[in-house]
Amino acid sequence: MEIKIIPPKDFLQVHQLRDYCFPNKYTGARRDDFHYWIEHSTTLGAYDEHKVVGQLLILPLNMTIHGENYKMGGIGFVATYPEYRQQGIIKNLMIEALKKMRENGQSISVLAPFSVSFYRYFGWELFFEKLCYTIPQSMFPSFGKQLDEVRRMSFEWPDRDLFQAIKDYHNAQSIFNNGSMLRDDAWWKRIESRMPNSHFAAYFKNDKIAGYIRYIIQDGTFEIHDFIAEDLLAEQAIWRFVTSHAASVGSIKGVTSNNHQFGFYFKEPQFKKEVVQDVMVRIVDALRFMQHYPWGDILEPLYIQIEDAFCSWNEHAYKINKSGDVSIIETNSIPEMHMLTLPINLFSAMMVGYLSVKDAVLYANKQLTEDVIDRWQQALPTNKPAFYEYF
Repeated sequence: MEIKIIPPKDFLQVHQLRDYCFPNKYTGARRDDFHYWIEHSTTLGAYDEHKVVGQLLILPLNMTIHGENYKMGGIGFVATYPEYRQQGIIKNLMIEALKKMRENGQSISVLAPFSVSFYRYFGWELFFEKLCYTIPQSMFPSFGKQLDEVRRMSFEWPDRDLFQAIKDYHNAQSIFNNGSMLRDDAWWKRIESRMPNSHFAAYFKNDKIAGYIRYIIQDGTFEIHDFIAEDLLAEQAIWRFVTSHAASVGSIKGVTSNNHQFGFYFKEPQFKKEVVQDVMVRIVDALRFMQHYPWGDILEPLYIQIEDAFCSWNEHAYKINKSGDVSIIETNSIPEMHMLTLPINLFSAMMVGYLSVKDAVLYANKQLTEDVIDRWQQALPTNKPAFYEYF
């Protein structure tokens, strides 16, 4: 079985394999969108002679970690034909994908797992708790009557200037929202092809956007897919807009982060909420990632040993000095109790802010002095990540 980048002459085989292995066949705009990403991704295939029997796509994306922009490889459309399963094809594709991402300078990777344990084996780890909510009409939030400046558009009836302002605002806010993905025009086009009936509403304050939502109204439900507000006043203004649809919708559905007390300040906060964990992260190139990392207070040099069964280039001991410079070192000069030792999955979840240092050490079943744990915790930003995209 040969693993290689799929050339354009075999792109139709990628469509064929995707359509067979996933429940919904792509047609029209969604098929065109998928073809765009086949062309612009690192599209890997497992070949049985001339037939593509397994595949995955590494989408070229960008992600913000604690205010820093990282090139990110989005793993998607992983599939093999059933008659070729249990032969290690996906394992070989994943190993090759890690090598390609490193070559591409993609020091971090995100995927949506069909099995957490399967991808955890390859070094990915859960990093975001998504809160899915449903608010019945009787419990709609109420923030009084006020004349807010809200401008609307939709993909069907676009406003070019407003849409550009929304896109700019989204990316500006993504820098401050840990774990967010920067959206380029291609990604917005992908959203349009997948949800062409999307509407937008932007709240303006002093002639500038202070928040926006992207939503769909169908079957009596107001479905919120993007909700970004820069402060509480903007958030309340957007809720006033949403609840102004009460005459035509019976419920509001949406997704937010489980990291804050969503709905706490609503008059009726006891609506249905469900926590879902469906995205995983992995640091592909530890040295590159740490060299770009926005370290906090480093009072004394920090030392870490990373365990990574699939990326030999990560399996080193590292020193982070007081200025945040990172270098590879020999382990024999560092006392064991001063060395933080973590497998790559827990290291990844810790560095993006999902796990505390203490929890990472606990789950790794390692021993480390409280003093060293405290020094590591001071060196790491504490903002929790939130990731709402889907590949």
